[in-house]
Amino acid sequence: MKRLSTILLLVVFALQLGLAQDKTARKPEAGQAYNEGLNLARKGKFDQAIPKFEKATKVDDNFPQAEYMLGYCLKKTNDFNKAEKHFRQAIKLNSKFEKAYVALGNLQAAADRKNEAINTFNAVLAINPKNAKANFGIGKIYYDQKKFKKAAKNLQKAVDAKAKYVLAHHILGLTYKELKQYGKAADEFNKAIKYERKNSKKGTYYFQLGQVLIAAKKYKAAEKALNSALKLSRKNSIVAGANFYMGELYKLTNRKQKALRYYQKATKSRSWKQSAEYEMDLIRNPDKYVN
Repeated sequence: MKRLSTILLLVVFALQLGLAQDKTARKPEAGQAYNEGLNLARKGKFDQAIPKFEKATKVDDNFPQAEYMLGYCLKKTNDFNKAEKHFRQAIKLNSKFEKAYVALGNLQAAADRKNEAINTFNAVLAINPKNAKANFGIGKIYYDQKKFKKAAKNLQKAVDAKAKYVLAHHILGLTYKELKQYGKAADEFNKAIKYERKNSKKGTYYFQLGQVLIAAKKYKAAEKALNSALKLSRKNSIVAGANFYMGELYKLTNRKQKALRYYQKATKSRSWKQSAEYEMDLIRNPDKYVN
């Protein structure tokens, strides 16, 4: 909750800064409504902020920041169609408004309008090729479409532009994993761990790091990563997955009794139960699986 408040504060501060740098003369009534809307949005009171931004846009019909914040608040209240309309209006009023393009692209991607989203993100990159969020948006779409080589290019540009972009490092790690470039995947997961603040999310990244380290046959490092995942994770599926891969690690290093113990722990999750029971049976009854 504290982090969400911080994010909201940064968004609002950025819009305040943008307004301060805007040389367009504003009617006092529009400016007052806008500032009132910002204060409400900063507190997460999006329903109450919406009429303030609506007033600002009615009093001043050339107010792209107000159009953007109106779209932002509408999105927060799940009114996506209206949000899109106001993001588009913000762009119409300011053809170089990068935040509005990114917000529109994210809406299109979430609605599975992937080609439209790519075009929107590319419009941002035509203005600013180093826009981290636009590069991430395209990279994430390509990742979802399993176009991993294309995804890697845009995601790499995202982290080059914004070194502490945790989500981009994470998805880039998953992309390199799919490309079987395990060393690069491990590097990206380690960066995600380094920059992530929440321990529970770090636990997920440690789990995925452990997987690629096993694939790279770096078993000691994998064991350390998976132990960290077990210590930090709160999700049952991640804990069970870490236990399963601990079993895999010990099986591969011929420590079968340890492998069985961890596979047994993994059976507590529906997601891993069948795979873990199969591996346990394979260790206990190897003759069953001889052709």
